[in-house]
Amino acid sequence: MGTHVLKTDSSLIDRDAALAQRDAAISERDIALAKVDFLQGTRSWRFTRPLRTLFRVMRYGFGAAHELPEPVAATGYPTVPPTAPQPLPIPGVEVDFVTKGRLDILCFANIEWAARFQRPQQLMGQFASNGHRVFYIVPSSVPEEGQLYRLTSVAPNIFEVALQREAQEAYYEKVVTPGNHQALLLALAALAADMQIRTALSVVHIAYWSPVAFSLRARHGWRVHYDCMDDWDGFPNIGEQLLSEETALVMQADLVTVSAALLYQKWCAHNPRCMLVRNAVDFDFFRQHCFTNDLLSGLVGPVIGYYGALAQWLDYPLLAALADRRPEWNFILVGDIFVDDLAGLEHKPNVQLLGRKPYSQMPLYLDHFDACLIPFRLYNVTHAVDPVKFYEYISAGKPVISTPLAEMSIYEELLYFATGVDEFVEQIERALAEHDLALYKRRVELARANDWKDRFNSLKPAIAGLYEKVSIVLVTYNNLSLTIQCINSILRNTTWPNYQLIVIDNGSQDGTAGYLERLRNEVPTAKVILNPDNRGFAAANNQGLREADGDILLLLNNDTIVPGGWLDPLVMHLREPSIGLVGPVTNEVGNEAKIEVSYADIQQMQAFADRYTGAHEGRSFDIAMLAMFCVAFRRGILEEVGYLDEAFGIGMFEDDDYSRRVQAAGYRTVCAEDSFIHHYGQASFRKLIASGEYQALWDKNQAYFESKWGAWQVHVHRPGKSSSIK
Repeated sequence: MGTHVLKTDSSLIDRDAALAQRDAAISERDIALAKVDFLQGTRSWRFTRPLRTLFRVMRYGFGAAHELPEPVAATGYPTVPPTAPQPLPIPGVEVDFVTKGRLDILCFANIEWAARFQRPQQLMGQFASNGHRVFYIVPSSVPEEGQLYRLTSVAPNIFEVALQREAQEAYYEKVVTPGNHQALLLALAALAADMQIRTALSVVHIAYWSPVAFSLRARHGWRVHYDCMDDWDGFPNIGEQLLSEETALVMQADLVTVSAALLYQKWCAHNPRCMLVRNAVDFDFFRQHCFTNDLLSGLVGPVIGYYGALAQWLDYPLLAALADRRPEWNFILVGDIFVDDLAGLEHKPNVQLLGRKPYSQMPLYLDHFDACLIPFRLYNVTHAVDPVKFYEYISAGKPVISTPLAEMSIYEELLYFATGVDEFVEQIERALAEHDLALYKRRVELARANDWKDRFNSLKPAIAGLYEKVSIVLVTYNNLSLTIQCINSILRNTTWPNYQLIVIDNGSQDGTAGYLERLRNEVPTAKVILNPDNRGFAAANNQGLREADGDILLLLNNDTIVPGGWLDPLVMHLREPSIGLVGPVTNEVGNEAKIEVSYADIQQMQAFADRYTGAHEGRSFDIAMLAMFCVAFRRGILEEVGYLDEAFGIGMFEDDDYSRRVQAAGYRTVCAEDSFIHHYGQASFRKLIASGEYQALWDKNQAYFESKWGAWQVHVHRPGKSSSIK
């Protein structure tokens, strides 16, 4: 056997010596800081505070009367000896339990916002009133040349958007062309960047938009919801390409909602996530605004009313015959006219064609109607209609006379069905002669039970179910101000629509328990566990993991602040089956996940995070160890690898250990460059340095780790890693 002589690289010796000198200097600094921490916690320091204040006033004036804030220790579980520079100062924070984080809605519409106000506007209005921003994208207009998009505020939290494209298209006939597809994606990228759209749901109203919505899903993970309001097969001017694309849209969408039972029968076999969401009424609005007014003053005789589109589905010969048969009745028709032939209605002296009127006036016109009409022709398109106007009519208890639409049959006892002129005359006369208070009340109660708020509430769990449920497990031990800041940021900035927060406190003595009790009361979805003593980092996290029911499990330290857009990339990376653990980049950690940052205070952190993650979208790199200030994994990993090893006690090395265990199971550990989190880092362990407890804990846990895995390897930062983001 030959003898092998190892040659020592002098550059490595120099590097190791430099690292040793650096670590020694940092250790001395941290010991000094720990002694300051200890000194400021003594009784003598507290008792002499008035004297120090008086001295500063005498020497420097009243501007220097206040002492510097004492450093607040963060809960940290480092896997390398402290090497952090001083963290940013911790600003004063107020408790905020409002869950402001909401995903944005990209509504790919078929009509303009100012068109007749029906299902599209009503449902988007519900999203907006529940805190979602709605970007209502219309196909009928384009911005000025040179602009990628035009954004117009049309209601609180709602913006109508026109996107730049190569050419206008017949969007009721075909799908978007490849050239327009790319132009639209470019415009949407600019919109998303400018408006900081991070988590979004694409709600599609017409299949023209399908390629765009599916491209956004492929790139960003934004789910696609097709809201089918009509049976397009039979609609005038609908192209075959659009009908074919609609079938593909139904099959590929993440969620399909339909407005009528017949549409459900048509599509439910094509998509298991198909649900019936009928139309409805803004009940409070109609009840509050349906009052005596002078809009139709001067009319003599009964008023027979209709409002809505005067389109191909109305039976104009029937209406003309009714006007001729009963000249003493006033027929009031409110709405846009979409046909050329009105069967002579425009010439009838007892018929008024009022055109489109503002939605706000609909209850005022309704107040004048003695009987309300739904005079639709009978064919597949109208049989699959659940008329919005029916719910609005009956909100005022009004009698309704309708052709026997299949979708309306469930309300047969509350309205009058008729076919032909004779039946319509007979049923209108019955309606005008009504004096049934009980029937009136039943109609009103039916409308009350079919409010748009109820429709939105039925949608919420279906939308949340499109996204993996994320369980965020947060361990606290004192450091109340840090905990408040962390939880505030979670509630404010987590736009992922399906998550739970589980907080485990390890016997804090600084008021944390009281704060968490308030959290539990104010945020019903939050779970709180209050341990009587410090069970240690691994044991407390395991408690949280056992309470969690998410598909994705995420461990987060309380000395972190999460910016908007932090969670989505982590979940996206975990959709890759080979990845077992994923974590973000950060300003402070002892390995390659650390990047240089340019912000000087927390208020600037969000802008930096947006710039950095936007420049690194979709990028990640394999990393030997993920520090557990923030780490995420699928439930399957927990089931296969197991819980954190509680033998590590208070903390340190459990994250090295878990990374090794995941890798041993055949999975990658990955750092996501497109997710950033601010980390104060290691403050609580600094307090253990002066007493020597830190080094003893370090030595003990390192020895235990090495008994399992062999020699521990020192973690290093990426050489010269600068964000280059200013």
